[in-house]
Amino acid sequence: MRIQKIVIAGPPSAEAFLKKLASAIASDEVDIDLQLGLAAPADTPCWSETQIFVSFGVPCSGADMDAAPGLKAIITPSLGYEGIDVDAAQGRGIAFANGRVAENFESVAEAAMLLMLTALYRLRDAEERLRRGDARSGPPRARMLKGKTIGIIGYGNIAKALIKRLDGWDTRVLVSNRSKLPSSPGFAQCDLDTLIAASDIVLPLVPLTPETDKLLSRSRLLAMKPGTILINLSRGAIIDEAALTDPEVIEHLGTIALDVFKTEPLPLDNPLRDLPDHILTNHEISHTQENLGALFAVAVENIEAAIAGAPLPTAFPASGR
Repeated sequence: MRIQKIVIAGPPSAEAFLKKLASAIASDEVDIDLQLGLAAPADTPCWSETQIFVSFGVPCSGADMDAAPGLKAIITPSLGYEGIDVDAAQGRGIAFANGRVAENFESVAEAAMLLMLTALYRLRDAEERLRRGDARSGPPRARMLKGKTIGIIGYGNIAKALIKRLDGWDTRVLVSNRSKLPSSPGFAQCDLDTLIAASDIVLPLVPLTPETDKLLSRSRLLAMKPGTILINLSRGAIIDEAALTDPEVIEHLGTIALDVFKTEPLPLDNPLRDLPDHILTNHEISHTQENLGALFAVAVENIEAAIAGAPLPTAFPASGR
């Protein structure tokens, strides 16, 4: 029996998850090399002998793949796969699979609902006034979700899950997507500029590609309605991050809720931290226990299929976010 070499790599922060994953797939058929803090797969001494690469945020280029001639599968236990050249893998006959689980899409959609309502109802302001001992005074600042226009950029699984959850809230949903979508009573399709001009809440839900890098530029941010709530749960670079600290943009927009940033974790000296009406979370707002459990289970299924030479359960190609 030939022993298969598996390299599992990711950041030190994921050590517990990756060790548990290694333990779950351990057998006499595999030799597992767990690497924490690896910059590139070729940096591990056994890379040339590797058949299966499990990457948690570690890039893998075509050159890396060529340096491992026996590589037959690349698996990432997450939805995102930036840095992995999927086209290069498929061109070399290397299977690729990610963590495409319903709990992931649903957790992000629920987080989007949470941030919309938190921003509309000024939850942070209300809590801070109570903690300071301030009396309730003046007209209410909270607003209802009912009657608002929600602009969703992209129509992948997260967008579909969010539209499903918005049903019954008496909102108007606009969707901007590269391709023509079937007509639906749940939303109306329009171009991006129309969506930006008409929406009370804007949510980009697209992967980061050369086309979506800084998709929401300074000019597009200023083209939004005054007081627009902007929520980003996709990738930080989709919004021109520098523009979010521009005084004119700050004055123009309403609450900005960000769970993702161009550089993660967000540096302590990043000026976004100093803006009082922002909601900032550390790329974790949708990391539910249910999501993590499902990601772990499907990663094990993908790895076991790769060991057996079977099709990977969540292999590409597949529909996007």
